[in-house]
Amino acid sequence: MTPAFSIFIPVWNDAAWLGGAVESVLAQTYPHWELIVGDNASTDDLERLVAAYLDPRIHYHRWPTHVDTYSNFNRTALLCHTDWLQLLSADDRLHPDCLARMAKRIEQVEGSGRRLAVVVTRCRRVSPSGEPAERAYYGSQQVKHGRDGLYSARGWLRLLAAPGMPAWNIGSVAVAREVVAEMGGFFRPDVGLCSDHELTLRAAAYGDVAYIDEPLLDYTVRDGSDGNLRFFQNRARGEAATPIGAALLAGLGTHESRRAVSPAERRMVHAAVARSHLQRAGQHRILPGGRGRLGALVDVVRAAGQSPSTVFAPPQLLMAGAVVLAPDAAIRWGSAALARRRGAAAERDAPSGAPEPSVPSRLEPAVTLPPGCETGAAAARFLRAGEGARR
Repeated sequence: MTPAFSIFIPVWNDAAWLGGAVESVLAQTYPHWELIVGDNASTDDLERLVAAYLDPRIHYHRWPTHVDTYSNFNRTALLCHTDWLQLLSADDRLHPDCLARMAKRIEQVEGSGRRLAVVVTRCRRVSPSGEPAERAYYGSQQVKHGRDGLYSARGWLRLLAAPGMPAWNIGSVAVAREVVAEMGGFFRPDVGLCSDHELTLRAAAYGDVAYIDEPLLDYTVRDGSDGNLRFFQNRARGEAATPIGAALLAGLGTHESRRAVSPAERRMVHAAVARSHLQRAGQHRILPGGRGRLGALVDVVRAAGQSPSTVFAPPQLLMAGAVVLAPDAAIRWGSAALARRRGAAAERDAPSGAPEPSVPSRLEPAVTLPPGCETGAAAARFLRAGEGARR
C-alpha cells in the first residue's frame, strides 16, 4: 500500500508564519498527503489565509473554544484520515523531499514484514531569517546523533536515555495512525513540555522506529516561544520533575507495561533523569525564573535520588558542588565557555550544503510558488500589512 500522510498544523494566531508552513507542504515532491489546519480559536484571520490556497488536499477547521497547546494538538490529530500522522508547527518548514524520503523508508521496512511505529528524520535549526542556529538552540548541551537505520524498542529507549539533546524535533516525526489509536492518543498533556520525546518513546513500545539521518525539516529558533515560557515556569515553580525527566519516566512506564525491561535499561533512564536535574540545578543559578542556591541544592538532591552512582561519579560530583557553591559569575563563565565549545561542535556537525528551505522562514512573497499558491501569497501579504498579521 502506498504510504499517505496527514500533516496537521495545530495553530493559535501565528498568521505571519502559517503560510510558509503550508507552502512547504505544497512544495513536496511526494503527492500523497492531506493537510489539516486546526485553528485554536485564533483572533488572526487564519480561515481567510488558508482558504486562499486552492489545493483540495488542504482543509481548515476552526475550533469554537480555545484550549491548551497539547489538547489542541490531540483534537486536531483526530481530524486526520490517512495512515501516517505528522505534526507541523506554523514556523516549521519541510524540505521538498521530506515525505518522499519517509515514504521510501516506510515501504522498505514494511516490505520486510516488521511493524513500523514511527519515522524520524534529523532537522536543521535556523533563525527567523533562515540562518543556521545550532549554537543558539543547543547552548551548552551536546548534540546526540543517532545512526541511520531501524531501532527496536530497546534501541530507541537507549538512544533517548543517552547524554545530549537529539538532532530531531516533533515536526520531523511521523507516527502510524494505528499505533496512535492503540496508544490512546497522540500527546499526553500530563507529561508537559517534552511530550514529543515521550511520544516517540511510547510509540517505540508498539513497533520499530526508523531514523533517517538526513535534515528534512527546518526548525525555527525564535524568542518568545511557548517552549521557552514553559521551561521558565518549570524552574520558577520548582516543579519536582524536569521536563525531559517526566517524559523519560513516562515512556519507561509504557515499555515496562508492554515488554520485559532490563535493569540496565532502567539504570540508563534514571541516570538520564539525574543528569537533567543537575542541568536544571545550574540553570537555577543563572537563568530567569531560577530559585538560586536553594533551588540548585534541591535539584542535586533529586538527582541523587534518581541515580546516586551518576551524581557521585567524579565529573558530576564536581558539577554538583559547583552549581551549589560557586559564585554566579563563575557559573556564567563556565556555562558560556561550554556553550562556545559545544556550539562550535554543533555547527561543525550540522549538515553543509543542506537543501535550502522551499519557502522563506516568514511569510514573504516567493519568486516561484507551487501551483495553487499564487492567491495564498497575496492573502499573506494582505494579512501581514494589516491587523491580521499581529502575533
